[in-house]
Amino acid sequence: PCRAMSPHGDGGRSDKKIGVWGMVVVGFFWVHGGIYGNEAMLMAGPPLYVFIMLGIVPFVYSLPIALIVAELSTAFPEDGGYVVWVREACGAVVGSHHAYWVWVIYVVDAAIYPVLVSNYIDNWIPMGDTSRGLLAMGIVCFVTAINLLGTDVMVKFNTVLAVVSLAPTLIFTVLGLPQIQPARCVQAEGDVDWTLLVSWILWLYCGFFSLGTLAGELERPRRTFLLSIAILFPAVLILN
Repeated sequence: PCRAMSPHGDGGRSDKKIGVWGMVVVGFFWVHGGIYGNEAMLMAGPPLYVFIMLGIVPFVYSLPIALIVAELSTAFPEDGGYVVWVREACGAVVGSHHAYWVWVIYVVDAAIYPVLVSNYIDNWIPMGDTSRGLLAMGIVCFVTAINLLGTDVMVKFNTVLAVVSLAPTLIFTVLGLPQIQPARCVQAEGDVDWTLLVSWILWLYCGFFSLGTLAGELERPRRTFLLSIAILFPAVLILN
């Protein structure tokens, strides 16, 4: 059953630690995480089609998901997010199956990022397959340790990581602004790989549904979710 809510819709434990800033920082990596790995998307079609898709998908796909997550997380301020929602709506059996497949999805999805980091580093410092594999495993162990140390450490680590990952993006954006050629941004000539383009952009913007898994850790779920989404949505749209 749903927990009892306070008159302000901010029911739950009294030891919640994540506020708006913490939610924005953690949510940034779940929703966006930087422009790294998007090279394939940029090569999927002419610039005009890529920019149109990047502008449309957030409003028809991501924004509705973000608002649904905010509403359900306020109603069910528990850790687990959509796992909790499915359990409450469909019962324990369906909820258990759903929880298992969510775990499988995250295992597969999370395996992408250590490999991506290893490949980027390999471009700077050439390594063999074994070295890249060990580096990827080291990243997994390090991030796991950070999460096991608790919410406060995780938020602080994500804050530092956000600065480190965004700094190159902002620097190269500023340096590149004088060299922008608007005519190239609206070129529509060339083939479009719609399968790659659509699937990549849907994956790029699908992270909003994960925000509900932190509902049980928030100080004031209603206020925190609304303000966090109000900050994250335009930030992700601009950065992409």
